[in-house]
Amino acid sequence: MAQAIAKKDPKVIQQEKKKRKQRQKKLMKSTLAIIMALLLVGLALAPVFSQTYTEEPYRSGDNLIVSDQEIKLTAADATATSIKVTSDPDSDYQGFIDFMMDTVTDSYYKDIDKQTLIEGAYKGIFETLDPYSTYFTPEEYTKFNTSIEGEFSGIGASITEGKNGYVEVVAPIKGTPADKAGLMPGDMIVTIDGVDAAGFTTEKAVTLIRGEKGTHVILGIRRAGSEEILKFDIVRDTIIVKSVNYEILAGNVGYIELVEFSAKTNDEFDAAMAFMVNKNVKKLIVDVRNNPGGLLNTAIHVSDYFVPMGKEIVKIDYKGTNDRIYRATSEKAPLDVVVLTNGGSASASEIFAGSIQQTGSGKVIGETTYGKGTVQTISPLTNGGAIKMTIAEYKLTGDYKVNGVGIKPDIEVASRQQITGEILKNLAPMTASAGNASLNIYAAQQRLSLLGYKVTANGTLDAATKAVIKAFQSNQGITQSGTLNSATLLELEKVIKTSSLNSFDPQLGRALEYFKLGK
Repeated sequence: MAQAIAKKDPKVIQQEKKKRKQRQKKLMKSTLAIIMALLLVGLALAPVFSQTYTEEPYRSGDNLIVSDQEIKLTAADATATSIKVTSDPDSDYQGFIDFMMDTVTDSYYKDIDKQTLIEGAYKGIFETLDPYSTYFTPEEYTKFNTSIEGEFSGIGASITEGKNGYVEVVAPIKGTPADKAGLMPGDMIVTIDGVDAAGFTTEKAVTLIRGEKGTHVILGIRRAGSEEILKFDIVRDTIIVKSVNYEILAGNVGYIELVEFSAKTNDEFDAAMAFMVNKNVKKLIVDVRNNPGGLLNTAIHVSDYFVPMGKEIVKIDYKGTNDRIYRATSEKAPLDVVVLTNGGSASASEIFAGSIQQTGSGKVIGETTYGKGTVQTISPLTNGGAIKMTIAEYKLTGDYKVNGVGIKPDIEVASRQQITGEILKNLAPMTASAGNASLNIYAAQQRLSLLGYKVTANGTLDAATKAVIKAFQSNQGITQSGTLNSATLLELEKVIKTSSLNSFDPQLGRALEYFKLGK
């Protein structure tokens, strides 16, 4: 028996086919845009990435909007709209990337320059590796080179990527705008000229912080132990970094501060050591606190002064079997040495301090170091940019691994910042509206004493205290009333929070005590 077959109008069939093709085309664009976004942030696609997308969109006017929720369709619909995307290392990935770039420039809701996408892809590749590998744009590479050469226009602060999503101050360079403004090691930079700096790389932060001499940059700083955001309006200046500072301390103890391990450090350190020999110094303190590192060959050159000839300074562990061991090639300098370290001592600083400690050539005093045990190389590119990439891990005598561990000091001493933080926590409360109340006077006297003013904390507004308050008011450029008015109390609280209390150095004091007592 024959069956009657209902036939659709050909025009209806044609319209349905047209709509289905339109849905497939739009869906493919959406899918490719998603894949492009993943690639640009440096996520590696799986060898075979296959995903079936099925659509049941709802309409808003003439626009198709696909829900973020998982959408389930019938098997027939799924078969009709499935898209399979395969990423094969041997396929034409360049053409694939070009196609995705075109998709973004054609369909993204804002205008975006293709070069910006290309540089984003470059950066994404290296961001998948480790925090120290990166692609420098031509502008970033120029600024990187000027910092290595030791002269640039900025504020004069070493920074690093912190552990809380913000870059942190490793250390302000002495005498620079950052130092004079009161920036301190460990300060988190949360805003730069009002821009939220969350997730910034050091390169991006440096690009925003540096600028022409005489211009201003406003940094929002969060300091350890406080949620308050401190504002620092800093005028940029020409920064000339001297990598080595030295002097003779009491008891004919030599002191050499290594600010960084740069291209000019070898000559400067040689001059410092010649000075010590001429002064007949037999006990030497080498300070690498807040030294972010620098050049490998410079770290080896400095270590060679103190490690006995023939002993291992450092082993560079490359990929494969091309490891290289560097040993001391000179006679050990005839003096006792102590190395000062803290959490800001990184990379080349750790090679130096660790080589002294692990070979028994001296003592390390202070805090555990940062723990960066990898080596990077710089490869300039024809576009004016460069690649900085981790190529090896270094180890010290006995295969001691530094990376993620650091150098633990022989004698542990808390930093000035830690101790100062504890001191500030234990200060009596001070209230701007309380004026000359006895507790306010006592709290103000405590703070003035910490700032170096000669005053006794007794809670009494006596003649000596009035004179000290006037001196403080004069130094801060406010009315010299000799009393604790609101303006004075607010200024005092501001100064105590931004002061590094530089006269207090427990780690240096412990090193001098070690030489004096022999333990």
